[in-house]
Amino acid sequence: MDNREELYKRFRIFAVPIYYLQRIYGLWRSETAQLTTAVVGTIVIGLAAYRFALFIWTFIRPSTLQRYCHVETGSWAVVTGATDGIGRAWADELAARGFNVLLHGRNPEKLDRVKKELAAKYPRRTLDTVVADASRADHPEQAVMDKVTQLPGKLVILVNNVGGAVVSPTYQTHAAMTPSSIDTVLNTNARFPVQLTSLLLPILKENKPSLILNCGSATANFGIPYLAAYSGTKAFIEGFTRSLDAELEAEFLHKDIEVKCITINNTRSAGNKTEMPVFTIDGGELVRGSLGKVRDGEVIEFGHWRHALQAFVVGLLPGPVLRGYLLDQMRERKAVEEDETAKSR
Repeated sequence: MDNREELYKRFRIFAVPIYYLQRIYGLWRSETAQLTTAVVGTIVIGLAAYRFALFIWTFIRPSTLQRYCHVETGSWAVVTGATDGIGRAWADELAARGFNVLLHGRNPEKLDRVKKELAAKYPRRTLDTVVADASRADHPEQAVMDKVTQLPGKLVILVNNVGGAVVSPTYQTHAAMTPSSIDTVLNTNARFPVQLTSLLLPILKENKPSLILNCGSATANFGIPYLAAYSGTKAFIEGFTRSLDAELEAEFLHKDIEVKCITINNTRSAGNKTEMPVFTIDGGELVRGSLGKVRDGEVIEFGHWRHALQAFVVGLLPGPVLRGYLLDQMRERKAVEEDETAKSR
């Protein structure tokens, strides 16, 4: 008897929670609770299915890009950083879809080569070039503006593609970067596209409907070591795009000028040789997917379904696991680059 009383005293603290758990279990077993659970579950599954179908639709829907190919004298698109990789793919695909293209770059020989190649591929398109070094702070965007005013047609699309780490070595601690290297990254990825957009906006308003496509990066969403300045500029571009889109809506120009930021993940280019199974695509795939997203109502989004899937998978990882993976990957990339540099000396 004494043992029973001792046990009761010791464990009576659990009596109240056990009582309420029994009550809750009894309520859950009732017909009303079962029906409510079934209804809520059906709604949740239905919403998930709807979101998944909407996700699929955004990547298979017909493109509405031709809305911007509307000028009788010829619709023009400006593509910055058009001599290599993704920039070259933007120029190629826009020419294929009926636009004349103004190719921007800093190397006149490369520009002339790309112009000749595209002219041979698309003889019915008009192509022109403009040389301007986006990494400088002496207003190189003015050269693009001057060229636009001389075009034999109207500008309707601006693709702010130029960008990248654009310094050597690519992977280095922020403290190791020289002031001039930091300025190069900031000028190329932030100052130049923002200044150029400001100059060309009045022209795009006059030639509406028109389109502004800014190239972002998934690095804006993660803490990427050894690319601090570059990652920061891409986060800036996302914020700039959102604010500009809201500003155009406030000015009742939202339906006339579309602004979109394409978040780019691992894509083959002159500056990116890293291969990731399934998730690595080439510039052409990225651009075709991105142009299919025109006028889908989103401001910031991935241009290709593989990159969107990659972001979803990465988002399932616990924070510490993801961070540890990124740290290991970036340490490895930095070490490989250092080894290659040492061997080339």
